[in-house]
Amino acid sequence: MSKKNNTDSCLGVMLKMTMLLVILVAILVFGGIFAYEKLNEFFNRSGGNVLVPDFKGMHTVEVMRTNEVKNKEIEVITREQKYDDRQPKGHVIAQYPEPGTLVKSGKQVLLTVSLGLQKVSVPNLIGKSMREVDVALMNSQLSSGNLAYVFSDKISPDRIVGQSPLSSEEYGVNKNVDLLISLGKKPEKLPLPNLTGVNIDAAKLKIKSWGLNVGRIVSKPDSNRAKYQIISTNPSPYSYLRKGEVVNLLVSSGSDAGNATVDDIKKFEFSTSQIPILTPKVTIENKVAVTTTSNNVTPTSVVTPSTNEETKIVKKEEKPTEPTVKINAEPIKPKPAPISKPTKEVIFSMPDGFMPKEVKFIHIKPEGREQIYSGTHKPLDNIKVKVPIVPNSKIQIYINDVPVEERKID
Repeated sequence: MSKKNNTDSCLGVMLKMTMLLVILVAILVFGGIFAYEKLNEFFNRSGGNVLVPDFKGMHTVEVMRTNEVKNKEIEVITREQKYDDRQPKGHVIAQYPEPGTLVKSGKQVLLTVSLGLQKVSVPNLIGKSMREVDVALMNSQLSSGNLAYVFSDKISPDRIVGQSPLSSEEYGVNKNVDLLISLGKKPEKLPLPNLTGVNIDAAKLKIKSWGLNVGRIVSKPDSNRAKYQIISTNPSPYSYLRKGEVVNLLVSSGSDAGNATVDDIKKFEFSTSQIPILTPKVTIENKVAVTTTSNNVTPTSVVTPSTNEETKIVKKEEKPTEPTVKINAEPIKPKPAPISKPTKEVIFSMPDGFMPKEVKFIHIKPEGREQIYSGTHKPLDNIKVKVPIVPNSKIQIYINDVPVEERKID
């Protein structure tokens, strides 16, 4: 009896478990179907008959004028508003459902609308150091942009002279603020006079009287200049120098060997060499003036040779001798027309900034340096200079006497 009761109880338990399992599966299936229908109804994606328009980039007023909204085929609701630097204020940034989705009539389309570019007030940076500027811009959600430098009599060096945009101006977050930085007071600069041809002792006195210092003195042979005369200076003549700057000298050693190396000579600029003037050679000879009684011209004296007798000289008339000038110089030949040398056009663009700057083009050749262009230009100007093509030469470009670029010519 006990075995039979145990068997019945096991079968009952299994039957109950099977029924519970069937009920659980049925609940899951019907629950999934119900949930699917509800979710599908919520997201408006089943059995739709209205195509959602593309509202992105449209103003909300324009959205309300569309046919689908006017006919109440769909309902438009602003879900959120946020700052955006791509879309102006009041324009749609995003939407849900996406454009082209089929939805049921009367269902909702959620919009994200732009509040425009978030703006902040630009802080006053005039007179601040760069460290103070970085902190002020970071607190205002801004960054430093282009930097330019200028001399200022009122603002100390490395402090801000000007800014763009100006202080208290409304400006977009994360934008750049351009800064003008002080270099301090502009040092007094004077043009270096041309010392070419001046004796070295006189040149030293003049350099010291101008508040400058004499630097290196090197020499090289020069047949066109006397010994100890200045050939060139470094910096070149007419360069603007501050007081206390050094002037190097290239001096003629005459016919003697100089001590200047090739690298030394390259540091000096040479003006176009002058053509030496040739003076004719003049010699003076004694010539005897003669007169004749007839129209025929006879020599002043006649010499007749004889074998054993003395030489007889027959004179007709004599006058004191007069000096005459005989010029042995060669006839002057016409100068040939100058041959135009091939050139290469060098184009240089001025960097961006605030103020005009002085630009120099220095042509560096094996025989030395030569300034071929100088001028003042505004930012972003394009400068075109024709440079003679010389083998193994290059161009150095200076802005305010600071080298910024070097290019090969050949």
